[in-house]
Amino acid sequence: MPSPTFKFPAETRRKGQLKRAWKESHGTALLGFALLILLAGTTLIWTTPPPAESPDLESLANGSEPAAELPENALLIRVATDQTAATGPIRIAVYDSLEAFGNPEKAIIKDALQPIDGFVVWEIDLSFLPEEFSIAAFHDLDDNGVLNRALLNAPVEPYGFSNNARNLFGPPTYEQTLVKRPAEPEVIEIRVY
Repeated sequence: MPSPTFKFPAETRRKGQLKRAWKESHGTALLGFALLILLAGTTLIWTTPPPAESPDLESLANGSEPAAELPENALLIRVATDQTAATGPIRIAVYDSLEAFGNPEKAIIKDALQPIDGFVVWEIDLSFLPEEFSIAAFHDLDDNGVLNRALLNAPVEPYGFSNNARNLFGPPTYEQTLVKRPAEPEVIEIRVY
C-alpha cells in the first residue's frame, strides 16, 4: 500500500503565494519579453561586422609621395576581407536589375579575384556600367563557386554589397544596394564579413 504524502500547511500556502505572485506580476510575459530582448541582442551581435583596421587608399602612399592617381574613365571596386589566411577568391558581380539581383548567372559583369593581404581591387570601364547598378561580393573560402549556406539559409562565407548594405534577416534589397554610375573615376569600397 502506497504511503500517503503529507504536505505541511505552511509549505502549501507558500507555494500558492508564489504562484499567485507570478501570475499577478505577469511573470510569463516578462520572461518572454526578456528572451525576446536576448534574441534581438544576439542577432545584432551576430550581424555586426568586426572592427576593421584596414588602411584607406590615401594611407597606402609611401610617406611624402602623393596617393596613386585613379585610372581614367574607370571605377575601382575595392573589396576587403578579414580572412587573410584563406586561399579562395573573392567573387564580385554587378547587377543592373531587380530580376537579376542575387543571381550570378544574370550579372552583367562578374569576376573572381585572388585577395592579396585581404584586399582585391577590380577596375571596370565606366562605359560598361548602366546608369544605376548594384554590386555583390563574397569570399569563396573553399573555391567551389557558390556562397555556402547553413541552417535557415544563412551564409557561412563572408559576403557584402555596395553601400555596405546589410539586413538583420536575409540579404539587403536591390534598392538598398543601388549605386549611380559616377561621372569621374571613383573608388567603391565593400567589406565582406
